[in-house]
Order: sequence, then C-alpha cells, then structure tokens
Amino acid sequence: MTNLIRKANEHDSEIITRIHLNSWRTTYNNFFSEDFFNKRELEFNERNTKIKETIINDNDCHYIVYEENKNVLGFLCYGTTRGNKYNGMGEIYSIYLEERNQRRGIGTKLIKETFKFLKQEKYKKIIIRCLDGNPSFKFYEILGGKKIDSEIHDVGGKTVIENVYEFNI
Repeated sequence: MTNLIRKANEHDSEIITRIHLNSWRTTYNNFFSEDFFNKRELEFNERNTKIKETIINDNDCHYIVYEENKNVLGFLCYGTTRGNKYNGMGEIYSIYLEERNQRRGIGTKLIKETFKFLKQEKYKKIIIRCLDGNPSFKFYEILGGKKIDSEIHDVGGKTVIENVYEFNI
C-alpha cells in the first residue's frame, strides 16, 4: 500500500469537491435539511470550478491531499487567517475525509504535515474553526487545540456557532 501527502493539482478538484459534499452530508445531517444538501449538490460544478481555480492560482489558499494507492481519500485547505481578528496566524480552513476513511490516522497526518508547512512560513499559532456540535472538536483537542472563541455565522440561511481552536506549532 502506497500512502502519500502531496500538494493538490487541478485534476484533484472534482474528488475534493465530492469528498467535501459527502463529508458535510454525513457530519452535518442533524444540522441542516435535506434541501440544504440537495442545493449543494446542484452547485457541484460551480464549487468544483472554484476549487480548481484556487488550486491553479495557489495564492493564499493551499490544498493538500492524502492519497492511498493513487486514490485521494481526504484533503486539507490552509493559509493565512480570514478576517482581522487573528492576524499573524495561519488557519486550516477545511479538512475533510469521507466517513469510511475517518479514524484511520489520515486527518492527523494531514494536520501534522500542514503544521510543518505553516511553521516553515514562520507561523507560531494557527486556528481551526469548527461548527458547534461537530464531534471533530475532540480530535482537535487531542492534537493540542484549545478552544479560544465562538463566532456566529450564517450558513445556508441558518445561524450557526463556530468554535475557534488555537494551536501552538
């Protein structure tokens, strides 16, 4: 079995989009309605194009993927923090694995690899935002994340709370 973490390329955009949508459906099925997920499916091509453009431009947002036997099983997106509240920090914007690939150490490997990248870019702290009620908060705490804040956002017309976890790297 060959495992590899690598920088995503434009050909990965479709599987990244699929993993993202599938993971949201299984993780947040108690948060959002079926209509919410159906709408996201209808926006698949638009989302795929946006991800592909982000990968090609490779500016402030970077994608890496975890590959096993040439199949992408998960991805992580990171860069400089969004907004002004956490200036000078890095941020993991998203990390997604389909449910069948969770609890296999893949997420830990993706995050640790990202810590290395962000450390090389001279970041000392990073944040991850996580919807309140998402069981992944335990995963972030195990990796050393400390909850430092909660923010209110609108997602698909629904008000949600995102908890902010800080990591010293």
